[in-house]
Amino acid sequence: MVEKKSNTNSGYKRTLSNAHIQLIALGGTIGTGLFLGVGDSIHRAGPSVILIYIIVGTFLFLLMRALGELIMSDLSKHTYIDFIEKYLGKNIGFITGYLYWLSWITLGMAETTALGIYFQYWFPSLKPWIPGLITIVILLGINLISAKVFGNLEFSFSIIKIVTIIAFVILVAYLLITGGKTTFGPVTFATLNDHGGFFARGGKGFLQGFQMVIFSFIGVELIGLTAAEAQNPKVTLRNAINQLPVRIILFYVLAILAILLVIPWSKVSTNSSPFVQALGATGMRNASSIINFVVISAAVSSTNSFLYSAGRLLFSVTYDKKGKWNQTFGHLSKRQLPQNGLILSAILMGLAPIITLIIGDQAFNFISSVATSMFLIIWCLMILTHMSYRRKTDESEFHDFQMPGFPYLDYLILAFFVILIILLLILPSYRIPMISAILTFVILYIISKIWDKENA
Repeated sequence: MVEKKSNTNSGYKRTLSNAHIQLIALGGTIGTGLFLGVGDSIHRAGPSVILIYIIVGTFLFLLMRALGELIMSDLSKHTYIDFIEKYLGKNIGFITGYLYWLSWITLGMAETTALGIYFQYWFPSLKPWIPGLITIVILLGINLISAKVFGNLEFSFSIIKIVTIIAFVILVAYLLITGGKTTFGPVTFATLNDHGGFFARGGKGFLQGFQMVIFSFIGVELIGLTAAEAQNPKVTLRNAINQLPVRIILFYVLAILAILLVIPWSKVSTNSSPFVQALGATGMRNASSIINFVVISAAVSSTNSFLYSAGRLLFSVTYDKKGKWNQTFGHLSKRQLPQNGLILSAILMGLAPIITLIIGDQAFNFISSVATSMFLIIWCLMILTHMSYRRKTDESEFHDFQMPGFPYLDYLILAFFVILIILLLILPSYRIPMISAILTFVILYIISKIWDKENA
């Protein structure tokens, strides 16, 4: 029998059920990147964006298999950062931990920025920073209650997103079969080849489409952060990871294909959700308002997940370490929650309006690009950690949930992420965010060295 409220070595309560983990896994992959960012990726790559989603999704599934093996090897570890520290060294663990934490903060900023865009659909004169700020305050209160309340909320949000995407795909399939029409014309596969063909934007456009697609998948590794609070992690995490290909096909490829069947790629909006635009084109009464409510719930859901992750990451990198900073954020509250880490993370996420004031309408694209750049570096370190784990661990200690094709697939994944980093440095639109991520890594490295000397 599973002890539903047993503690882990970290002090967390195991209150997340199988249903919670499965829905969190889905919720982590369905957010603003899909509901809003897909418009930008379609604009840059044209219909070939479908192929980009398949490519990126395949590599991230393989990454998750590698991370899954790491998690199963020691379920007492708080986060991936603990594995990085163990196999790549304390300095790299320190750097990656804080880079990872800042990445989740950046993602939260992107989601709250998107909320302002969504609410302006109904309230054009509303200041874009107000919805995000209110959302952060409410979600902080919820996260300070318990992980189970977080899980229940994410469970509900995920169901809304899943049902909406499935219904949208079914509706477009019905229109396709019955020869239905929208305000853009008939729903047909011909729209994929119109206006320049499948690779309408050429090779350069195809390459430019990768950034936002990668951003769409950020959060897929969130399920690993739930290991310390899962009731039966050996079963639930394995299932969640293995079902990832199905989620990729259904919730990304089919959803985007449905959009492109309804709207010619050249007419897809980049300033609002293409899902709102597509449903509005079907002529269904109040369809646009309904889907706008859904994309708002998706942004709230993602912000909720990112706040949850950020709080636990800050706790992880400061846990059981010396110094006032570490003692402040490296302990749990009476409710066995990383209260101080959650509060600081929420405050930093609330600074998103400042970026909006400075950059203006391009704030979301800039913030999402910075987050993408940071995660590419982190994913490289994660796959290097897996490779080190396999080299340093005796075969008799391996778990039966192993990364297939080791070490060749590990090398392939690493090469893919490195190529993407180089690509973002080459493309002018993403150069500054990528350089910013690299500089952040260097600054954290310097801080880690100073920290070492002070604690020597």
